[in-house]
This record gives sequence, C-alpha cells and structure tokens, in this order.
Amino acid sequence: MVEIEFSVMEGEPGRSDPLLPLLEAFKKQYNVQVKLTGIPWDRGRAEVAKFGIYGQGPDVSSIGTTWVGSLASMSALRPYTPQDVRALGGAEAFFESTWRSGQIGDDPTLWAVPWLADITAIYYWKNMLEEAGVNADTAFATEKNFVQTLEKLQANGCQYPLVLTTIHAPVILHEAAHWVWSAGGDFISSDNQEVTFHQPKAMQGFKNYFGLLRFISPETMGANPRAELFDTGKSAIHFAGPWLGNVGRFAHPEWQENLRIAPVPGITFAGGSSFVIWRYTLHPAESFELVRFLSSQPVNIPASPHDQGLPTRRKALDMPSAESDMFHRTYLQSMQRSRSFPSIRLWGAMEDKMISEISNIWAELFANPNQDLDECLHRHLDPLAKRLNTTMGT
Repeated sequence: MVEIEFSVMEGEPGRSDPLLPLLEAFKKQYNVQVKLTGIPWDRGRAEVAKFGIYGQGPDVSSIGTTWVGSLASMSALRPYTPQDVRALGGAEAFFESTWRSGQIGDDPTLWAVPWLADITAIYYWKNMLEEAGVNADTAFATEKNFVQTLEKLQANGCQYPLVLTTIHAPVILHEAAHWVWSAGGDFISSDNQEVTFHQPKAMQGFKNYFGLLRFISPETMGANPRAELFDTGKSAIHFAGPWLGNVGRFAHPEWQENLRIAPVPGITFAGGSSFVIWRYTLHPAESFELVRFLSSQPVNIPASPHDQGLPTRRKALDMPSAESDMFHRTYLQSMQRSRSFPSIRLWGAMEDKMISEISNIWAELFANPNQDLDECLHRHLDPLAKRLNTTMGT
C-alpha cells in the first residue's frame, strides 16, 4: 500500500487529530495510507520553507495562503494541471479571493487549492449598543457610521469601546488591510513591481486606522489576549475572525442572547489555508486524490473538524444556515466581497516587515498619543517602502 505524508497547521499539539477519521475513509476508498503531521502555526512558515529548500518532507501540506507565492517562486511546488483544475470543479466552484490566493499575479497556473478560509468581521454586544442609543442596523454600514458608533459608546461611558490587534501578530496586517483598501489604497502596485502602502490613498487608510487610537485600551498592548476585554464587557466591539461565531458562542451559552455580528463596511481580508503538493513527491497522483477528497467534503461551518475556518467553495451559499444563522450568513456575505494579499515571491518577507512596523507604530502612539499622526506614519512607513522597493529592484 502506498503511504503519503500530509502536514497541517494546528494551533496546539494534537489539534489535527480529528482529521484522522477522514484520512481513514480516504484510505478505504483509495487504498492509500496517509501519515498526518501537525505543525504549530507559530513556527509554520519556517518549517514549511525547509520542505522546499531541502526537497524532503510531506507529500501534501496545508499552508497559510500568503506563503504560496514564495514557495512557488522557488520551484518547490507541483503546479495543478488544467485536468486537475477541472476535476476540482474549476475556479467558479470557489470564492474568487480564495482561488486567486493560489495563483501568482495574472498567471492562471494554480499552485494551491483553497481549503479553509478566514475573514474578519465585527462582533458587538447588543445591549451596549442599545444603551448608547445606537441603531445596530446602520451602526457599521459605512466607515463614518462606524466611527460615530464608537463615539456614542464612549459618550455613554464605555471608555474604550473597540478591540483591535495592536501587538506583533500576523492578524494585525489583516485588520489594517481593511482600512487601506477602503480608502482606495493598496500594498502592492497592480503589476506587483513596487510597494504602494506609502502613497497618498494608502496613507489615508492608515491614518483612519491608527486614528482609532482614542477608542482602544492601552491594555491591548499587554500579554493578555485582547479578546478578554471584549469577553468581559469592558469593550463593546471586537474585530476578529470566525472563532467567536463558530466556537466561542457555543462555549459560552450566556452569550447567545447578546452577541451579535456585522460585516465590516466595504472590503475585508480573506486568508486561511490551502493545499499544496510538493514537487519532490514520488506520489503525485495519490497526493492529488487526497487534495480532491479533502477539498470536496460536504460544506459546513466550521469547514474542518480541526479548525474553525470557513468553507472556500461557493456551494456553501446554499447551506440552510446561510439564511437561518446570522453568523454564518455574515461570514458568507463577507467572503463574496473579500480580498487576499498578492501571491508574489517576496510577500512573506514583506509581510513580516509590515507587521513589525505596524506594531511599532501602535506602541509609539500609545506612548505618545498627542504626536502628529501624519508625521509618525511617514517616519515609519516611507523608509520601509524605500527598503522594500530596493529589495524588489525598483
């Protein structure tokens, strides 16, 4: 019997074990044994890069969507053939943002197949908005409404109504992207040749984003999870991924009547994980069948027994819960107007540097909130843009 190895990202050791029954079902159907290997997210990119550098490791991996470009550019991945794509149902079977994350630029070659999606939504406590006289139906309809909602909550006695990520973590860039895109800016030029996050529209987006400082508790800079401020009712609004709606509300039955969700106004970031097949595999056919098997499982929310991620296939829109469950409905609506980061060779390194700089800006602003925001942003982001453009050869 052929044996292949499949690696997945997991938040903690053993978290991927619920996949074992699925892999046993695959074994019975295809007569292929699958060895499951879990990799912690906190060291995932470094571990995955080693597979490509040394040409040995698992046959199939589930990796972060933003890692695809660098791995494909180093010729570490096996491309999916047009026949493979047809067998998967084609691009139209998936949400556009998740499908494009597996391609590089305008090249139609597919390097990664979407599996689990992650988007950012707005969670809020219904009672806190009601007490502040805020109409939840329009509270987050526009960026202006969103700020006005925060102002009303603050005037009603909630000193720090908003929870955002302000420490060094990948999600900090996912959250910031919403404001950059909403202002008409971007991180990379349309031809993927230079960074653009220091140009006027993107800088306006960053000003809108960091301008929320007055609504955010300095406690978010600490070691405690930012979510605790929201969970305990110290804050009324939380920008976060699917965990609260897919896991948190069931783990806390007392939230059921009060926890609500709304889509971010405009575009939200879509990330998650995708399947790649390594170029060095000696079993490409069996590896593809595993990808097809796992990516074609019945759509559910959460989409996997080991992860709270969302389904990446459009047929999820036909689930009954897409109408009956406000959380599921909001996630799927957001998926339809989401964007992913560009899959380019240097994106991983660029992402790391932007995450560091954004967290540094938050730290500086909390330490000196009265400084000139425009000057602070240019002082941090202009030199970074110059360095990255030099690296890109522009």
